[in-house]
Formats: sequence, C-alpha cells, structure tokens
Amino acid sequence: MAGSVRHRQDRPKQWQARYYSPDGQQHSKSFARRVDADTWLRSELAKVDRGLWVDPTAGNVAFGEWVVDWSKGLTVKPKTAAGYRSLLKSRVLPTFGAVPLRRITPAMVRAWVAEMADEGLSASRQRQARQVLHAALDQAVTDGLIGRNVTDKVKVAATRSREHRYLTAEQVAVLAAACEDRQDGAGMLVRTLSYAGIRWGEAVALRASAVDVLRRRIEVRESATEVAGTLVWGTPKNHKSRVVIIPTFIATRLGAHMDGLKGEDLMFQSPRGHPLRTGNFARAVWRPAVAACELDGLRVHDLRHTAASLMISSGAQVKAVQRALGHASAAITLDVYAGLFDDDLEALADAMTERYGEADVDQVRTKPIAPVVELIPKTVET
Repeated sequence: MAGSVRHRQDRPKQWQARYYSPDGQQHSKSFARRVDADTWLRSELAKVDRGLWVDPTAGNVAFGEWVVDWSKGLTVKPKTAAGYRSLLKSRVLPTFGAVPLRRITPAMVRAWVAEMADEGLSASRQRQARQVLHAALDQAVTDGLIGRNVTDKVKVAATRSREHRYLTAEQVAVLAAACEDRQDGAGMLVRTLSYAGIRWGEAVALRASAVDVLRRRIEVRESATEVAGTLVWGTPKNHKSRVVIIPTFIATRLGAHMDGLKGEDLMFQSPRGHPLRTGNFARAVWRPAVAACELDGLRVHDLRHTAASLMISSGAQVKAVQRALGHASAAITLDVYAGLFDDDLEALADAMTERYGEADVDQVRTKPIAPVVELIPKTVET
C-alpha cells in the first residue's frame, strides 16, 4: 500500500505525509522537515505490512471509560475478579482513569510504580497492580485500540517469597489432636490437608460423594472461595478436577469420619453444620492449636507444603506430586519444591551407588571389546 509526501509552501509545517489505511481511510501528518515526514510514512506503512497498524483515533477513549467494559468481561475466578476491581479502584484509575489509551507511556507507568514504592506499598501489591494494568492494556492491543502494551518493559520490585514450613508426620499428628480438641472433625481436616495436599477451598467444598475410602480416592471437583465476605462455589484452580490417592491410614480415618454423612453432605463443617469459614476457623481452632503446639506463624496453607514434603520423602516422582497438588505443570512443582527434590536426588545417587557400586570400571575396560560388526544383527535373507 503506497503513500506519498508533498510539499506545501503555505503551511508552517510544509511537508505532509499521506497514506491509506487497510480500512480505506486516508491518514496524514505534517512536519517541518522532509526527512521527518519520510520517516513517519515508512513507519506507518511498515505497520500496515506487518499487520500491526491501528487506527490512531481509536486510542482516544479514556482508560477509565474503556476499562469498565473490560472488567465486566473478565473470565477469571470470582476472587481474582474482585481483586482486579479493587486494584482498579484504589491504584490504577486514580492515575490513568482520565488518560486516553494511546497517551499512556512507559514513562508514566514507571513513575506510577515508583510512587507506589514511595508510599510503602508492598512489592507483592505493586506487582498485582501492574498486572491489572498490563492485562487491561493487553486487551486494548487485541481489540486494535493501541499498537503495543507500554507496561511490557516496566519492572516492579521483586517479591520476596515466604519461606515454606514443613511439618513432620509426628507434628501433623500432634497438631491434628490439638485442633480436634477445639472442634469435632478439625483433626481429620488437618490430616487430609497434610496427606492429600488439597487446597483449603477444595477441602471446604469437599462432599461425601467425592470420597471413596475403599479405593482410597478423593475426587477434587469443586472449590469454595470467600469474596467480600460471601462464599462463592466454583471449579478448582485451573478449572480442572483431579483424583488424589490417599494413604490407607487416612482412608480408614476418613471412613470413620464419614459415619452419618451421605451424598452431597460436606465432609468438613462448622459446629452448626454450615460450610467452614476461614476467619471463624482460624480464630476458634487454628491459632489456639498452633500456639499450643508451639508452631508459631504456621499457616493452614503450610499443610499443603507439608503434603508435598511427605510425598517426596516417600519417593514420589515430580509428576505424581504435580497431579496430586493440582499444579498446571510439573515445572511449577519443581519451581516451588526444588529444594525437596534435591534431597530426592541424593537418595537416588545413594541407591545407584548401592546397586551399581560393585562394578569395577577398570576391570571392565580391560576386557576385549567386541568388534562393531559383531554387534550389528545380520540381515536375514528371505
């Protein structure tokens, strides 16, 4: 698609570059120098050739106006969507709400990130706010409103990962007993989280029909999440159900725990028979039990880490751990629990030493080596 540059002596900016866009509309821009007009025209035509051209007027809509429709179309978990809207209201819109999409620049984003850091906002919260802006602008790129996402090269402070806590089997038993003393069924919940590795929300939503104690199977097919004080029911993380195989001693205890439960009854309930709520459980059961066991700072989520540790120390391969925990890929499992698999590698090396250590490499090398031709199977004539 061709363009042109013409000279107009009657204008302050005498050089006008013109071209036709894919939609058949003519676009032009004037410059004081011919070289600038030529450069702009080549850039615009290159965008057209590569399919990267966007209508310059499309990005004139204000970010705050456009993002309303974007937020309504979010296809994420309810808790994630609520988090996005909260960050939009508190962090993103105050800075970018009135700015046209095409006027948002990397410099503006960098200044915004620096301002959040100066306010003392945590690195994690900064990263979440940037992710919301990035996701919104990504959609604007897809919709053809802007040509690129200006947040791509903007970095925020690295988030410091919280050190994982792992309990031993003995500590799990003691903690389970302490929780059971404070609420019936809480001990079984602790054991299930510690040996099955399911998430808290998955345990809250676990129903009797999803547990097969004879086959030692738990089918994780639902999850419950608290959003603004309301319990929202949905699919597990990654929207995928999975089956977890549990140890026999946990299956036996679950069988006893299920006495009287049927069908769609929840496996773990509050004293009044309602679904468990995070705040109530933490206040009435978890924190007092953790303090009594001198496990200060332990979180419920650490029981999921404990499950991974117990699985790996029992010889589980990374793929098995991934499937049990419901990670999207084995790479995630390795990233999270790489340190535990280091111990597994040491055990592997020890096992190889025990099995193959008797071999005398030098002695093997002294033996005559068979000619290569003798190692190739002879062709059978037919």
